[in-house]
Amino acid sequence: MAECRDQGLLLRRIPYGETSLICHLLTANQGRIALMARGARRKNSPFLAALAPIHELHLQWKPGRRGMGTLIECERRASLLPEARFYEGMELCALACDLFREGDPHGYGELRHALLVLAQGGIQQARLAAVWHLLSASGWVGHLASCWMCGRDVNKHETMYWQWGRLICHDCGRGRPVAPIQRRLLALACEQAVEDADVPLDLWKGMIGDILAAHGLRRRASLFGWGTEGS
Repeated sequence: MAECRDQGLLLRRIPYGETSLICHLLTANQGRIALMARGARRKNSPFLAALAPIHELHLQWKPGRRGMGTLIECERRASLLPEARFYEGMELCALACDLFREGDPHGYGELRHALLVLAQGGIQQARLAAVWHLLSASGWVGHLASCWMCGRDVNKHETMYWQWGRLICHDCGRGRPVAPIQRRLLALACEQAVEDADVPLDLWKGMIGDILAAHGLRRRASLFGWGTEGS
């Protein structure tokens, strides 16, 4: 089969045998793939330093006939984050592992954009905005000006409610009140338009934790340090 070339982002590396790695990656044109990097754990392997998360990678591989392909070449290019934010970047990669499955044609652009969002502004707000972007790109969150149940556009002066990982209007139920000013600030925060002090961070954290839990990712919510809030 013909060899493939593409840009990619590393999601995780899994040791295989004594010297090799199984690499899960998101690629620009092939979506999520798994590749065998043979001998990558040997001290003289060119893959050892090149296969790094948070960096843009230029990949060349040979597809497998029935399954996993074999990595032939990997060139590490620019880092998408300052080193001080690598830990938060690894959290995003771990979440992307849950959101995008092997064979999914999407994910590369979504994760890359989320990492660039994480690089901007104050760390707390940037972290939440980056995760929110990934959840939105995966269809797990709706628009902050519409009911996530009935789809109705909600008046900007109307209070909405947070219930079981959903933002709903008063016609669809009750839960934790989300005031109009909170909704407006959250919408601005998603676009990196306001400072950390202006954003209801506790509310945002609780919303993200509830969304993860509602999709069966309670352990992921716990690892992120965001306990779910009462719905």
